[in-house]
Amino acid sequence: MLAEAFGDAVTIPVSPKSKTQMKQLVSQGLFKEQRDVWRLGAALGISRGQKKDVSKRDTFQNINSLDPDGIFAALMLGLYPDNTPKERVAILIEHAEWGIEELFHQQEIGILDFSALASTL
Repeated sequence: MLAEAFGDAVTIPVSPKSKTQMKQLVSQGLFKEQRDVWRLGAALGISRGQKKDVSKRDTFQNINSLDPDGIFAALMLGLYPDNTPKERVAILIEHAEWGIEELFHQQEIGILDFSALASTL
């Protein structure tokens, strides 16, 4: 499923800003690992239909560690069936970038509520 959805994509990039935000959310004890922040951010971005385009990105993690069960692959194939695998990867990353920033912002202003987020996903 991953290969069909994302082609030869191996490493998923993330912006330096998102990388910093993920590290801070982990250091605050809200998440166990950065990939957990990325997954929730991607899910939030997809569910809200929000994306953020960022020009500079650094390597982050292998798609297999971010989507071991192929859930994002299935979602992206379903939502963007006419896009190429490379385009689907880019769109998924844009959803994740938006979601990570939103999670960080909600934590900053003191309104991050995981149960409320779960009801919107």
